[in-house]
Amino acid sequence: MIAIDWKLPIYIYVIYTLCACLFNYLFFVPGSITLQAIFVLLLPYLGISFALFLFRRRPLFLDYKDRNFSIESISFLSSCVAKIVPITLALQISTWIFIWFNTPLMANAKEFFMYLRNSSIAMKSIVPVWLSYPNGLCFASFCLAYSYYRYLNSRRTTIFLSLSILSVFLNDLQTSGRAGMVFILFIFMISSVWDWRVNQINPLPMILSISAISIFTQVPKVLREGYQSIPEFYNLFREILRYCFSYLNTLSELLDRLPDPNWIGSRTLLPVFNLLSRVSPFWERSAIHSIERSQVWGYNNYTIAGDFLRDFSYVGCFLVPFLITFVLVKLASISSRPFNVSISIFFVGWLVFGVITNILMMGGFFVSLVFLIAISRLESIRLENISV
Repeated sequence: MIAIDWKLPIYIYVIYTLCACLFNYLFFVPGSITLQAIFVLLLPYLGISFALFLFRRRPLFLDYKDRNFSIESISFLSSCVAKIVPITLALQISTWIFIWFNTPLMANAKEFFMYLRNSSIAMKSIVPVWLSYPNGLCFASFCLAYSYYRYLNSRRTTIFLSLSILSVFLNDLQTSGRAGMVFILFIFMISSVWDWRVNQINPLPMILSISAISIFTQVPKVLREGYQSIPEFYNLFREILRYCFSYLNTLSELLDRLPDPNWIGSRTLLPVFNLLSRVSPFWERSAIHSIERSQVWGYNNYTIAGDFLRDFSYVGCFLVPFLITFVLVKLASISSRPFNVSISIFFVGWLVFGVITNILMMGGFFVSLVFLIAISRLESIRLENISV
């Protein structure tokens, strides 16, 4: 019985740090990478590893190899996937119809997607709350569909998985962003390594899938920036590398000018604060983009360590990831295998995305995680009632 190993977060940290240093050496990067930033980024990954090590008897799984689960659990997962995937896709289509009829007429695609992007940054989203919050379930839809696909690779599960990926892509386009597709990309990367090392499965098909998805992750940027010539696409390639490997530079720059922590949880728990602001004027609503932009690239991503540092100081960089991992491990361990795999899929996406930012401060990811936990508990209650 092989589970996600406590050394995985350390491997991710070491590989990313080496790649970031190599990128900093080969390309002209404003600023520099400091030893302090390298150490600070290590803190959350140490916290995650420590939680996985302490609770290693409560494993997280990425497959169904030992077949230690009930057929009722698979039936419930199949039923959930058959419902949530079409629903989330229908929500995305409905949202795009709403956007189409409520957006001023634009001269071209570049202006249209720039308008969507700027509206999101200015917190003047065209999409109303009653559509935007449910749209976030597309990430839960993907995790459930991918869990089902990993149990049974068939035409039916492949169709559901493809439709869930399409939902995430359409959700990204609403803000002309790419976080959702990058999340999927990271999950496929980890699962392909898992299958290669654990199940001796040829990684080539998954590598080809990852390459295809990598292209789709850049579609919003291509539409927004209007790339047309070959030199412009070369610049896009450099932008992709910068998107992946420049965050030790931004973290170093943040540490040089960091004041005392002044957010006190409002960045880590941003979706909660924004939800409270809908019902009470006491809570101030703020955007993901509200933190000051880096002087390195103009981004405001400072890795998962930078996000926790702003809220909870250096102790929080270790303690908060530890607690998040503990909660996920605890809930996954008392769930049946299909929903353990679903939560584990989300976990590895959050884990790898940590080298860029903490995705749980984005409303869609937060809503999806809450939904995955709720549906796994519902399934556990259902199984208990069946066994009585």
